[in-house]
Amino acid sequence: MTRAREPDPPGGLTRPSRQGPSADRLRAEANHIHRALFGHDAPEEVQRQYASALEAPPLADWPRLDLDRLIERGADLEALELALRRDRRRNALTQRFQVLCYLAEVRPDNYGRFVTERRRFLAGWLVLGLHLIRSLYKLAKGRRLMRIHDIR
Repeated sequence: MTRAREPDPPGGLTRPSRQGPSADRLRAEANHIHRALFGHDAPEEVQRQYASALEAPPLADWPRLDLDRLIERGADLEALELALRRDRRRNALTQRFQVLCYLAEVRPDNYGRFVTERRRFLAGWLVLGLHLIRSLYKLAKGRRLMRIHDIR
């Protein structure tokens, strides 16, 4: 996901970073999405990789949403993403969530969130049922947020 670093110019001097205000905005966005998914701030490395990954490739052009405004208003991005994904699989918010999840799942401190090593048959079914109920709630909330924020 990260780009290859450009070689240092002769003499050991490094080139100035091409990251501007958009990189800072992307880092803040990564932090907000990470908090929505994992409940805590994103590590600096994940923020940097997220900004780097989203600078180059074009994202889906649907929906056109003002993510900064949604973050400012405290919208539940997880619920909104689920509702958008149900309407159209390829959308800009889902792509952002996928990039962040790909970056987060390889970190050792997130291992327990993605892998269960113990056999817990009954507890597993219970957790699955609870997540089903939570997902239905998030879907309803996301559809409501789409109407409130006029996202089509």
